[in-house]
Amino acid sequence: MKNYMKVKFLSKNENVIFSRTVAVGFLVNLNLEISILNEIKTAISEAVTNAIIHGYEDNVGMVRMEGKISGKVIEYTISDRGCGISDVKKAREPLYTGKPELER
Repeated sequence: MKNYMKVKFLSKNENVIFSRTVAVGFLVNLNLEISILNEIKTAISEAVTNAIIHGYEDNVGMVRMEGKISGKVIEYTISDRGCGISDVKKAREPLYTGKPELER
């Protein structure tokens, strides 16, 4: 493994920007193209937002983000200890949302 990082933060909406900044900052020495960094920021935003909205609902908990760089492989893991997904099969359907009332 070339590099590894792990951070924890509260499941608050303002920490979505924090998570994006940390994720891209971790990769700064790789000199990646802006378009790739933007895709990574989007993926991190989606995963962290899902942990906040679906994992903890109206409560506050901890979100964990781990990043690994191994050769040319970049891997991020976003996790929470929230309520979980009641129907995983349904959740894997394209454009599925358990919160249709929220803006996508």
